[in-house]
Amino acid sequence: MNLEQDVNITFLYGNDQDLTSNTLGYIDPLPNITFRQPITTQQIYIRARKAGHLIVGAQSQEVNITQGDFMRIEIAESSTLNVFIQIIGWIYFLAWSISFYPQIILNFKRKSVIGLNFDFLALNILGHFCYSVFNVGLYSSPEVQLEYFHLHPHGVIPVLLNDVVFGCHAVIACLITIFQCLFFERGAQRVSYITRVIMCILGLFLLISTVVSLSTHNKLQTLTLLYFYSYVKLLITCIKYIPQVYFNYRRKSTVGWSIGNILLDFTGGAFSLLQMFMLAYNYNDWTSIFGSPTKFGLGILSIFFDIIFIVQHYFLYKEPLYHIVQSAEEDNSQ
Repeated sequence: MNLEQDVNITFLYGNDQDLTSNTLGYIDPLPNITFRQPITTQQIYIRARKAGHLIVGAQSQEVNITQGDFMRIEIAESSTLNVFIQIIGWIYFLAWSISFYPQIILNFKRKSVIGLNFDFLALNILGHFCYSVFNVGLYSSPEVQLEYFHLHPHGVIPVLLNDVVFGCHAVIACLITIFQCLFFERGAQRVSYITRVIMCILGLFLLISTVVSLSTHNKLQTLTLLYFYSYVKLLITCIKYIPQVYFNYRRKSTVGWSIGNILLDFTGGAFSLLQMFMLAYNYNDWTSIFGSPTKFGLGILSIFFDIIFIVQHYFLYKEPLYHIVQSAEEDNSQ
């Protein structure tokens, strides 16, 4: 930089939006530095005190330093543990990514989708579609990212490329399964009236929100719209397994419902939770789990349903037999 006068810099510290002179015990306080002509660079040495995350900003009376000028310091207990955390991340990413294929392969081998509940499939594709819209929008749109940084000046975009790839891949896998339902034997199975009503309500909510956001951008920001899509995804995650559990119960069988899908989903969920705890320990950041319980709670809920499916498949309905279950509409017409 071109200096016309000496520039004195002092440092500020914090975890999120508010920066103060308190280092919060994470590092030794950094000394003030002064830039004098012709020196335009300075070296500073940082000594860590404890594990955690710290934002380091700066201020000066001579030059304008914005909130966007900051350093993010991450202090880990163990670099070796970080390697294991990354390995675990790839394990659950791969497990979740391939968890769609056992059901697709089973349908293809049987030339039948009897046993796969259509309510689950309908809710699943809507959920993954909303998840993909959120990820693609936040990852690829500079406008949305500016809105995000306006709310979280020192934040990090919470979407990575693998999140985008996973969401889009999940939608494609669900579409393949839907096409199988159109061409393979399906018996009397159909999407239930209750699920159609739920999907219509959610779809109408998203449609109205999207139209309002596109036509009156100042009243409903794009980032807020994307959060609406993410909330729909969270709601669907809470309820989407219930129809399949009840369907297996009525049939007294899991024939046609791939246990491979469940085992891979269970593996992904377990390793995801393990990574969350390892990250919390390594960076002394337990508020990432218990301070924002949504992700943690959904992970526990997903594993809970996986355990129910495992019990149904391996203990309750071990025999490869099943009862034919009519749709609710057919039951009411008789």
